[in-house]
Amino acid sequence: MINQLPDPLICHILSHLPIKEAVKTSVLSPRWRSLWLWLPSLELTCWKFPNSNAFMSFGDRFLDSNRVSCIDNLKVTIDKDASHLTSWIDAAVKRKVKHIELCWHRLNKCPELPTSTYTCETLVSLKLYRADLANAKFVFLSCLKTLHLRSILYPNEAIFERLVSSCPVLEELVMAISVYDNAILSRVFSRSLKKLKITINNFEHSSCSGVVIDAPLLSFLSINDDLSESLVVINKMHPDAKLDISTSYFMRVFDEETISLKRNSIRGFLSQISKVKDMKICRDTVKLIYQYSKLEWLPQFSYMSCLNATLLYSGLKELPTFLKSCPNLKSLVLVCYGSCDAMSFQEINQISLSYKPECLLSSLEFIDFEFRCRCGDYVPLLKIVRDKQSDYSPEGYSDFQCDFIYEFGNDGVCCN
Repeated sequence: MINQLPDPLICHILSHLPIKEAVKTSVLSPRWRSLWLWLPSLELTCWKFPNSNAFMSFGDRFLDSNRVSCIDNLKVTIDKDASHLTSWIDAAVKRKVKHIELCWHRLNKCPELPTSTYTCETLVSLKLYRADLANAKFVFLSCLKTLHLRSILYPNEAIFERLVSSCPVLEELVMAISVYDNAILSRVFSRSLKKLKITINNFEHSSCSGVVIDAPLLSFLSINDDLSESLVVINKMHPDAKLDISTSYFMRVFDEETISLKRNSIRGFLSQISKVKDMKICRDTVKLIYQYSKLEWLPQFSYMSCLNATLLYSGLKELPTFLKSCPNLKSLVLVCYGSCDAMSFQEINQISLSYKPECLLSSLEFIDFEFRCRCGDYVPLLKIVRDKQSDYSPEGYSDFQCDFIYEFGNDGVCCN
C-alpha cells in the first residue's frame, strides 16, 4: 500500500522518524534506496556516530549541494571537528533551508558562523550555541522571525546591533550571556520584536555591561539577570507588555549595607518597569524590593493589574510592601514554597485562609494562592482561589467565592 504513494509523501512520512530509522528503510527495495536523502529535515549529532569520519561522511552525503530538494530543518551538534560545517551550511542555504540550529560543545575555540548564513533569504529560525560572529560584515535576513543566541562571541557592540537590526521581521529573540562571551553593551533595536528573553550570568569577573532595549512592539520581556555590573535599560516597549523578572543583583545577602551599594541601579530599574501592567517576579526579586523599600520609597506601580509572585512561605510577609505600591491590582497569583517540617498543615491552612492584603481590597478581583511543601517523597499542594462576585464589599472577602482547598501527592492521591 505504501509503495503506491508518491515519493514526496513517503519522504514526509520518513521525516517523522529518527534519521537512523529512516536510513534503515533503504534496504526495503531499490526505489527506497535513496529516498532518505530527500528528507526535508536532518538532525546530526556527532556522538551518535561510531567515529568522526562516519559523522562527516554522512553529513557530506546528505547535504549535497547539487541536490535540488529543499531542506526545512537542519540541526547540527559538534564536539570536535567543525571543518565540514561551512560546506554543509552553504549547501543548506542553496537548498533554501528555513530553520538552522547549531551547537558546538567541547571546542577550545568558538568556530565562526559560515558567512552564507547571514544572507540566507529563506531562513525563518536561527538558533546558535557557542559561535564567533566576527565575520558578520554584511547581514540581511529578510525572513528571520526567531533568533536564539547562547554563549556567543561578539568582537564589538556593532556586530550584535547589526545582526538584530538587519532582521526586519524578527519577532522572538533569546539572549543567554555568560562570563566567557566577551559581552559588551548589547543594543536590542527592533521595530518588529515581540518577545525577548534575556539571561545574563554575571560572575565576579564578567565583562557584560548590560542590555539596552528599544522595541516599541515588544509584548513579552523576560529578564533572568544577576545584574552585578550589568544593567538592563528599557527605552521602549509596548505599553501592555508582560514582564517576567528574576534578578538578585548578584547578592548573596539581602541586608541594608549590601542593598545600599546597588541603590542607584535598583532605583533606576524599578522606575523603568513601574508602568508595566502584567508582571511575574521571583522570591529574590521580592526580597530585593522589600529591603530596598527600607532605604527609599518605592515608585508607584499604578498601571499594574496582574501580579504573579513565587516566593518562600517565610517571605510572604515581605510581599505587602510591594503590594502597597500597586493600588489598582486586580489579579494576584501567589505560589509559596516551604518545608512541612517548619509548620503543620493546620497552621498553613489557617494562615493561608486569613491572608488578606488590606491595601488591595478596593481593587482586587481575583486571588490564586498555592502552597507547595516537601514532605518526604511527596509534595502536597494547598490551593485557594477567590473570585470576586458582581457585588463586593471592601470590608472583607465575604463576597469572594472560594474554590476549596485540596492537597495531592505526586501520584495524584489525596493526602488528607
